[in-house]
Amino acid sequence: MVGRLLAWRLASGIEQLDTGIDSKLDTDVISDIDTLNHIALEKGTNSDNGITNNSPINGSTISQISVFEKGQLAPTEKCERAAAFTAAAMISPLSELVASEMDIYQLGLQSLNLWPNWLEEMGIPQHFHPQGSLVLAHPNDLAELQQFKRDLSFKLNEHNASNKQANTHADTHVDSRTAALQVLNERQQLENLEPAISQHFQTGLYLPSEAHIDHNEVLAELILNATRLGVNFTENCALEPDNEALKDYDLIFDCRGTGLKEAGFRGVRGEVIRIECKEVTLKRPIRIMHPRYKLYIVPKPNHQFVIGATEIESEDRSKISLRSSMELMSALYAVNPAFAEARIISQETNLRPAYMNNLPRIDRLQSIHNKPIIRINGLYRHGYLIGPAMIEQAIQQAFL
Repeated sequence: MVGRLLAWRLASGIEQLDTGIDSKLDTDVISDIDTLNHIALEKGTNSDNGITNNSPINGSTISQISVFEKGQLAPTEKCERAAAFTAAAMISPLSELVASEMDIYQLGLQSLNLWPNWLEEMGIPQHFHPQGSLVLAHPNDLAELQQFKRDLSFKLNEHNASNKQANTHADTHVDSRTAALQVLNERQQLENLEPAISQHFQTGLYLPSEAHIDHNEVLAELILNATRLGVNFTENCALEPDNEALKDYDLIFDCRGTGLKEAGFRGVRGEVIRIECKEVTLKRPIRIMHPRYKLYIVPKPNHQFVIGATEIESEDRSKISLRSSMELMSALYAVNPAFAEARIISQETNLRPAYMNNLPRIDRLQSIHNKPIIRINGLYRHGYLIGPAMIEQAIQQAFL
């Protein structure tokens, strides 16, 4: 996903780059959960080359942007797909803060502002849904919900104290919204937000600032938008950064995801089930706290829903297990028994690329052809959450 988004961002022009992006990560920035292999760019000053994507950078122009993708641009469920397809696409910095570093939270806040602007520019604002998210727990697991609230409050207080000490005022608009964590102590409060939730749930937490996007639709639109801007896409073309085919490009973005094989890097298994159910309507993602696993249910277009669990420390790409299927589907049934009549569209597994500290990185390298390489990797399970903010950092570090 980040590879396609980066290509579109470069082609659409970066003169409006958000230079307020925080650059705290020690080794720089973005990575992808994508089979995208490389984005290669040629810079030039001649507008007579017939190529339309002339984005100004430092007084010259990008005369050609080429994307070489390992797999298909529009892969079916029967072939190996990018992990970007095996996702729920929640833009949930608060929910992730409990189990993530503060850097992820900060990048998520920035992306929360960038996503709607970029989708508006692409002409697809309808695929951004800023309805927030709900966090629930079964009556027997309310201790998990309370612990989640305590952990989140502690980290937010720590963050606010740090900002106050540093006199930092960036992203105050988003921070003021994230501070509005709402505790729902009455059943009626839940029903006002999501009438379809089972009577089994009586309390919860509402995180109003969070959002989600229709990722399959966005992935397809990124190809169309970037192509209209002159980006050249080549599918089924896995290249190494030192490949002879890239020797004439001035800059290479290496976005191979789990295609990178080096010490301290691994894939983390993720599992999702996509279902269709016309009997149930949800407006926002639902997270269910449980002592053994954390589940989420995210509404998608055409009466569909994506159900998944957070992570499994394994590089196993085999099909989803019976146990995982039962746990995910049981969560669905608990939210609303009408899900029992849902139709299963797909059951998918994939690997999310991650370094051992689960933080993203950019490494600046040199090819054997003496061309600069920006290796982008390690977005882990946060591709949609932090992707736009990472792209702004990457462009700053590559060109500015």
